[in-house]
Amino acid sequence: MGIPTILIWGRLLFPWLPKKEVKLHIVVGRPLILPKIESPTKEEVALWHNKYIVELKRIYEEYKEEAYGPEKGKDAKLEVW
Repeated sequence: MGIPTILIWGRLLFPWLPKKEVKLHIVVGRPLILPKIESPTKEEVALWHNKYIVELKRIYEEYKEEAYGPEKGKDAKLEVW
């Protein structure tokens, strides 16, 4: 007795993949070189997290009009929680 093999591929199997009709913009910012800290304090974590968020906001501001278009890009805001 044989067992049929079925291979499912596409959105049913991988719904988290980007849709073809959606533009996907990928940008890369400046590298953030972190020191190796064996036991970081909350202040050290906050310091490096803040540096990351500053760079993330800089990238967003630089490329938002390219991603959203000139009209929507002017008013687009990045929310960081």
